[in-house]
Formats: sequence, structure tokens, C-alpha cells
Amino acid sequence: MQAQELPPAPSNCSYLKEVRTGKPAIRQSVATNNSNSHTDFAVPTGTSFTSYIGRLIPENNAQYRVEFNLKYNDGTSSTAVSRTIANAQKFSVYNLPFRTPTNRQPFQVNANIRSGRNNAYTVLVLACR
Repeated sequence: MQAQELPPAPSNCSYLKEVRTGKPAIRQSVATNNSNSHTDFAVPTGTSFTSYIGRLIPENNAQYRVEFNLKYNDGTSSTAVSRTIANAQKFSVYNLPFRTPTNRQPFQVNANIRSGRNNAYTVLVLACR
């Protein structure tokens, strides 16, 4: 997958941007078996989002452990979705829809992906109204 080829967003959703790079699609490679790779996406202020969609695009046929966490302004966080994709197929798009379990607006969405060493993937997050 090339950076300009984002999967289309539903009409009521927009891609969140990663905190450090400002890009919506972040490619990561797992350094050691089952190591955590955290990627934070900024949630823009001034818009109330009702749901989110985490997207994982693996580059290897492998098992991926995917978790999306919501970070709030008061320093707390909550896990919105946690799922193991046992037989992920490379370059398939896996959508993991979720809502905030607290009914509060987060300021960031954290993606925590684990897999086998050297497995790579792209992660994206959409916020929907």
C-alpha cells in the first residue's frame, strides 16, 4: 500500500492524523516478538464524534493483536476495542469499529499493535459524526 492510496472513508467520517507526523496512515514494523507499538492519533476539538473506526492493513500473513485506547484530558484512558486477528491476510483491510465506553470525547486515540518480529502493518483511525 502506498501512502496516497488510503482506503476510502465513509461520508460522515474523517481520518485522524498521527500526533508526531500529521499523517493519517502510519506504517510500523514490529521490532521484537509481541512488542507493543503505540501510535497516537489526535482528535480535533470542536467536533463531537459519535464513533470511530480503527483500520489495520497487515503486510504479512500472521496473527496481530490490536487494541485501540482513548485518552482523555483529565489524564485517564479507556480501552475501546481489543481484538486478535488470528489469520490476518496481507494487504487486507480490517475495520474495528468502536465507540467511547465513557461517553466522553477523547483528545487522542492510541493504537497498540502486537505481532511477530519483523511483521509490518499500516494503521489508521477514522472519527465519525
